[in-house]
Amino acid sequence: MKILVFGAGVIGTIYGYILEQSGNDVTHYVRAGKKKSLESGICIQLLDGRSQPAKQEAILYKAKIVEDFSPADKYDLVIVSVRHYQLDSVLPILKDRVGDAGVLIFNGNWDGFRNLDQYLPRSKFILGFPVAGGGYHAGTLDSARLEEIRLGELDGQSTPRLEQLKQMFEGAGLKAEIQANMIHWLWVHFAINSGIIGAAFKAGGASELLNSIPNLRKGILAGREALIVCQARGVDVKSFDDAKLFYMPAWLGATAVWLMMKTNLPARKIMETHTAVDELREIYGDVLKSAEDMKISMPHYLSLKDYVDHPQIR
Repeated sequence: MKILVFGAGVIGTIYGYILEQSGNDVTHYVRAGKKKSLESGICIQLLDGRSQPAKQEAILYKAKIVEDFSPADKYDLVIVSVRHYQLDSVLPILKDRVGDAGVLIFNGNWDGFRNLDQYLPRSKFILGFPVAGGGYHAGTLDSARLEEIRLGELDGQSTPRLEQLKQMFEGAGLKAEIQANMIHWLWVHFAINSGIIGAAFKAGGASELLNSIPNLRKGILAGREALIVCQARGVDVKSFDDAKLFYMPAWLGATAVWLMMKTNLPARKIMETHTAVDELREIYGDVLKSAEDMKISMPHYLSLKDYVDHPQIR
């Protein structure tokens, strides 16, 4: 498949490399002036969770880079994964340039389709979510990935394009989990993350959070309140496996997360290397604003706000 990855950020680089290695023709689009700095390759330290135990790899990804694209390039697929608050600035660029390519919005989503609908017909895009993460340190992408991703059509149907994407990712050794209601899954995931993020700010960082059952308990309680916002939006929250842990007794849920993060090193690394404080604060704030607009009480969630507003990340 001929693929254009929008940008050379963390997720775009990880999956661009994975898909290129499995035989796809992958190109990265970057802003003007950035191509030169990437021409010698992107250094990646990747903890690959597809194998047990997870395998550490050192990679020099010689990515193909362009600073412009148009319908004449005839891409089959454009993959967009940016910080969730950056999507609005990306959509106008995509509108008249993607041509016949499908667009995989590989992103968190809390706003629904309002902004997407302004620029792309729903027949043009499909929703997904990566299970990977990392951060750039001294020019190297320190990252990890798990073996699965999430995909789903907007109406929950099985379609030829969804099957094609599933086969593409499975050809790269990834399990594509198809969601019957992808937008609801994204909302649940966003809400859960927002509560955990608030607790991480209180703890002083992800590592401190994951090493402390009392702090994880605060994240469970805050995440449970954030899920009430999803319920108010019409989501059947308890039908999602990812949410079930948040309805256990809080100490039990916290202990389960603590134990899981002791053994699932790629998942732990994804959390510990996501250090984009601005994005984490936006995620927390978006859910809080929705709760305030709906007049939903969130005492545990709100108790973390001062730590988010005045971060002391160690």
